[in-house]
Amino acid sequence: MTLVRPGHSASSSPTTVDPASMNKLVDEIDENSFYHHPSWPQRWSHPDFTGDYTKAWSASWRRQAEGQTTRFLSPSMEYKFPWGYIIYRTVYTPKSDELWPIAMEKLGHIINSSIDAGLHAKIRHNRPEDPESNEEPERLVKESRKDVIFSDKRFWDRAGIEQIRQHFREYLRASKGTIYGRFKGCLVIDELSLKSIVFSDVPQPWLGGRSPNMGQYCLGVVGMIDGLYPESRDHPRYTGFMRVYVRSLWDLYCQLCRENMRESIPYPYLFSVPEGLIPVYDGGTGEAQDEEGNIYPIVLERPKRGPRVA
Repeated sequence: MTLVRPGHSASSSPTTVDPASMNKLVDEIDENSFYHHPSWPQRWSHPDFTGDYTKAWSASWRRQAEGQTTRFLSPSMEYKFPWGYIIYRTVYTPKSDELWPIAMEKLGHIINSSIDAGLHAKIRHNRPEDPESNEEPERLVKESRKDVIFSDKRFWDRAGIEQIRQHFREYLRASKGTIYGRFKGCLVIDELSLKSIVFSDVPQPWLGGRSPNMGQYCLGVVGMIDGLYPESRDHPRYTGFMRVYVRSLWDLYCQLCRENMRESIPYPYLFSVPEGLIPVYDGGTGEAQDEEGNIYPIVLERPKRGPRVA
């Protein structure tokens, strides 16, 4: 089963009722308090995020501005935390019930591995006289992640893109949360995504020597829906939907803290994705896939410029 593409219908998709009602319970985004979603039984808390925690953190690592985790933490604003994605599960079968917890655990391990990648790269290149690398930023980023997961067969079984987008947009309006990574796009895990995550390998730390074989971990993908579409549409091939390699979810989240989902797809790449294929975010120039996840080679072409007006 694959996602229903824009312009197609899903007769089996139920009407959003309870999820929309839940959106009405959303609190206004408050820059002086931690993020909270009404589906969570209690507000998130962490012992290292209490009091004036930005001053409590060691200045020795806050000055390491070259690290992505350090930049993410400082300057830190309460409403940024906990960070994470809003995830919709759209496949509900006996087999998927068995695979779902496995996929969620593996997804977390892969994201954590991506967060540690910068630290491991620094350790690999450290000279004997360099100070020992501080792992506190990576620890805090990993421990401050909390996703919002919609996983209810009554409402999301085989849900289509537009149904999910509508619910996500309702949530954005209720929360007024359009300024940070969590609110730029939501993730969708269908059968293809679920299996791709389960069969992915968790990358092992590479601290020196020969690079390890990354195995199948590169193949794990999830769908992503632009909550601002069609307002964000500035090109006829942009449909407000893409896929994301799970290894790139941390990098993409950081990118979405600065720009919208549409802006995360480079223009030359967008022009080069053949019509009918799905752009795939990989943190670089990207790839293209069909509905079944088959990869298609693309040749980057810059858009042709029109005639200059004197």
